[in-house]
Amino acid sequence: MTRISDSTQQEYGDAEVNDRGRLTIPKRLRDELQIESGTTFTVVRDGSDIRLVRQLPELETVSSGKSACEWRQAGAFRDAGEATFGER
Repeated sequence: MTRISDSTQQEYGDAEVNDRGRLTIPKRLRDELQIESGTTFTVVRDGSDIRLVRQLPELETVSSGKSACEWRQAGAFRDAGEATFGER
């Protein structure tokens, strides 16, 4: 594993574009970044460099079914803060 000038960058070996234009991301890097089949990337050209930027899935709002009024009455966030940071 070779270090590049920027300490946040790391080389993972060579990759070659095949005759169908496909590029394989090295397995060790896929495992480390939890890249699975179907992961989508945006391809960005930066001068003569190419960057693959992973597109994250849309976040979903999960609700317990309580209305905003019920949440305010329950004091859930206040109680969670006291449990985490102690009473003031």
